Amino acid sequence: MTGPAQRILAFACKAMAGKAVGARAALGTIRFAGAASDSREVKPGRLFFALFGERVDGFDFCGAAAQAGAAAVVVAAHRGRPAGCQGIPVIAVADPRKALGDLATAVRKKFQGRVVGVTGSNGKTTTKELVAAALSPAGQVLRTQGNLNTDVGLPLTVLEATGKEAFWVLEMAMRAPGEIAYLAGIAQPHVAVVTNVAAAHLGRLGSLDAVARAKGEIFGGLAPDGIAVLPVDEPRLEPEVADLPEARKRRFGFAGSASARAFVRIMEFIPDGAAGSRIRLSVGYEPVVLRLSLAGEHNARNAAAALAVSNALGVPLLPAAAALEHATLPPHRSHVFSLGGRTVLDDCYNANPTSMTAALRTLVGSAGRFGRTFAILGDMLELGEAAAELHQAVGQEAVKIGVAGLAVVGSLGAKIAEGATAAGLPANRAMVFDDPETAAQTVSTWTAPGDWILVKASRGMRLERAVEALRKKL
Repeated sequence: MTGPAQRILAFACKAMAGKAVGARAALGTIRFAGAASDSREVKPGRLFFALFGERVDGFDFCGAAAQAGAAAVVVAAHRGRPAGCQGIPVIAVADPRKALGDLATAVRKKFQGRVVGVTGSNGKTTTKELVAAALSPAGQVLRTQGNLNTDVGLPLTVLEATGKEAFWVLEMAMRAPGEIAYLAGIAQPHVAVVTNVAAAHLGRLGSLDAVARAKGEIFGGLAPDGIAVLPVDEPRLEPEVADLPEARKRRFGFAGSASARAFVRIMEFIPDGAAGSRIRLSVGYEPVVLRLSLAGEHNARNAAAALAVSNALGVPLLPAAAALEHATLPPHRSHVFSLGGRTVLDDCYNANPTSMTAALRTLVGSAGRFGRTFAILGDMLELGEAAAELHQAVGQEAVKIGVAGLAVVGSLGAKIAEGATAAGLPANRAMVFDDPETAAQTVSTWTAPGDWILVKASRGMRLERAVEALRKKL
């Protein structure tokens, strides 16, 4: 893929309702390509947005951005002209963060391809990658990279586009009501996906109903005649699509009592150990079998969502399914690998109670009858007043489904161990540690070739350190 499209600076200035300060040439003759909000990410020709953050003030780095080759810098009008920017235009706006979104909105309106928005409590990134893979047989795909899924990251992703892509697949994260609505307003997706509704951000939103309403904001941003993709077994989302005709809905899920309305149904799921899983699906009335390199029923659901999207956008089923079989994920997301005869399930990028339970079930299901299972777990963050109870419930569930040992990290992680011992796991197999490295070293002594180890916690716990410790030890 080539670099971002070149655009006229006058176009950006108008889109942002900005005023150029000290430009030495007419803005209609100056071009830019892409944007950055971190001066370390500035490449020649990019716009630099001087955002005020919790830790740093971008205004202080305008000079560094200019030195790195920025085409122009965008600053808050009341801040004046930043030092070190004598040789480039300075565009003064009311709010640089909003200006970034306004510019991305203007760029999106000129895009002739199709846009997919993806959100949900769990599986956003996995589903985004699977959607991008399923669409790839029909043309070039731009997708969100890393964690660029916020009110800053999504606009930066849009500005990285060449504009010649067939599809954009944009991931949308949120921590409060209104944030998904803002992102969907920029993206105006032709297909909007909600993967699920689960106990994430309860500390901020208060209830699962509130989470569903916040995630469901994505449907309000649909382009005319856009299609909503949602789980068939999530009644909390149904009010969010009640105004859409049935022809503009694609539901997905496992075959069962609720699956009559599902367009994509998972008819059979077969764990395949370290190879992932085999899945038999029905897309409309057309059958297909997938060999997915990802383990777990939750990833089968993510694949079903991806096929619902590809169908909605007219991609033939068999090429889309074949592309799914070769999809890869970013680090620390459902990554299965062998280590010293053991199999490690590295899923430590993030966690909440639903995804934690799903990962534990995947662990035991993938190990089968002959492998013992162990887990290194840590705090699940942003759960509010119910955090202790939810962690205890995870420990109880781990014992119920057959996990042989737990090593936990963090004050809330200790509640997982507490729940596990209450459910009957011996205290010497439900241990609390001060750091991930020690937890990993201990678990390595519990295991033998043929065993499985899960590593999972919220991002803030940095449990990738446990993964690295396992690599060194085993």
